[in-house]
Amino acid sequence: MNIVLWVLQVALAVKLVSVAYTHGIRPDPTKMERGLQRLGAAARPLLTLIAVAAFLGGVGLVLPALTGIMTWLTPLSAAALALMMLVAIGFHVACRETPNVVVGLVLFVLAAFVAYGRWVIAPQ
Repeated sequence: MNIVLWVLQVALAVKLVSVAYTHGIRPDPTKMERGLQRLGAAARPLLTLIAVAAFLGGVGLVLPALTGIMTWLTPLSAAALALMMLVAIGFHVACRETPNVVVGLVLFVLAAFVAYGRWVIAPQ
């Protein structure tokens, strides 16, 4: 089970670092048009917050477990990311972005499983 959790942690970390890039560093206005219109002036600060949270969450999934320092951060990061995905799902539902809802659901399930796995099944 430890190997499965590691694979999920790394996959989630890679996806979340890419989310940090696409939402914070290089947001594509054509892909985010509905959300940007819905949020107005709050869009840019919110995208920056999402990018920072996704990056820190991705790093938090892997770095503490790799270094053996503050390993309690790994399941905490996974739980926080699961919560972040629930908020993202709600936002994408409101904007009628069905493909993003599906991706959010998958990421939520994976993050919740990692959180549960690292707290209960195979703690580090």
